[in-house]
This record gives sequence, C-alpha cells and structure tokens, in this order.
Amino acid sequence: MADFKEKDQQQRDDFIDFWVNYMKNHSDREWSVQQNVLINSVLKSATQLSREEYLRFKKGI
Repeated sequence: MADFKEKDQQQRDDFIDFWVNYMKNHSDREWSVQQNVLINSVLKSATQLSREEYLRFKKGI
C-alpha cells in the first residue's frame, strides 16, 4: 500500500511539474484559447443531458 501511495504522489508531482512548465513556456493568449476550448466543451456536454439524466448520472457517482 505504501508503494502505491508513493507512486501516486510521484505521478501527482510530475503532473504539477508538467503543467507549471507548460504555463511558463506558452503565452497567456495560447493558454487562454486552450482553456476556452476546454470550458466550452464541458458546457456543451452539460447542456446535452436532460435534468433527469443529469440527476441519474450524479447519483451513480
């Protein structure tokens, strides 16, 4: 179990390092455009579910 926690923590640290490096090496404009694409896709997905589907999905989590 300790090995799993250490590996999990290392993966989290690597993920953070990757994104910090990415943000430092890409312009604010480029980063903003990419975030806009992500946010719009999340919103589009959210509007495709009916209220009942959303509640059913939420209960399953």
